[in-house]
Amino acid sequence: MRISTNLFYKNLLNSIHKEHLGAARAQEQIASGQRINRLSEDPAALSQILSLRTARSEIENYVTSIDLQISRLNRAEEALTQANEIMQEARVTAVQGSTGTYSPENLQSLALVVDRMITALVSFANASRGGFKPEGLFARDDANNQVIYDPPPSFDMEITGEGWGRVLTLNMLVETIDPADVFLVDENNVARMFDTLIDLRDRLTDGDQTGVSALLDDFESHIDTLVQHRSDLGSRGYQLEKLQNQILVQNEQLTSVMSKIGDTDVAEAVINLNRHELVLQATLATATRLMHISLLDYL
Repeated sequence: MRISTNLFYKNLLNSIHKEHLGAARAQEQIASGQRINRLSEDPAALSQILSLRTARSEIENYVTSIDLQISRLNRAEEALTQANEIMQEARVTAVQGSTGTYSPENLQSLALVVDRMITALVSFANASRGGFKPEGLFARDDANNQVIYDPPPSFDMEITGEGWGRVLTLNMLVETIDPADVFLVDENNVARMFDTLIDLRDRLTDGDQTGVSALLDDFESHIDTLVQHRSDLGSRGYQLEKLQNQILVQNEQLTSVMSKIGDTDVAEAVINLNRHELVLQATLATATRLMHISLLDYL
């Protein structure tokens, strides 16, 4: 009777192929650091990982938007700080100009200083919304002896999405403060806070020391207004930083879950690799012994 070895060879090749694939997969897991490298390995787990990656992407977008908002708030706060310093200096100048020890020439010099303060305050007012570049919202109108406010364009954008997907929109980034409210713009788009500086300059020029003294209360009121809005910006920045910290905690938790689901357990992968190599070696050794056959073995 003829003995066929086809089944033996087929089983042998299948076993060798199986152990080669197992060892290759373990090596891939160790090299990539990922337990799942293709959909066929674990469809359910890969689906979870993809969902978590989407959530992390939304969180990163949200954090980026908050960073932009905080940056704008900081720049707006710095502009108001500088504006406040201008008003403080103007008040000191008014106190100096109201004393009887200053000559008309001294008052004229103080008037020139105040005129430069008006220009500087216009610059800080244009930067008060915290943009990378100052906006041309305020401009001196020397013909009418006033500062005119040009309202910025409005953005009617809606927040879309749910959860972390509700990222801060352009409208929310722009609305750091309302310059018209800060610098007391009236219905004719005239910035009334500048009127006090213009009056101070003109009264110093005219040598009206009594009129200069009468402006001190107005300067105090303007300084209080700037301080109030600076405090509001600081409070909003603090709230955004707290929100950002909470979101970062959420991001760390998602990262931890993704790591548990998809990262390679290196120790386990090394054990599997060694096991596949040992089984492969044993299979080859067994095959080597069994394949030394001849017709004499069946006589």
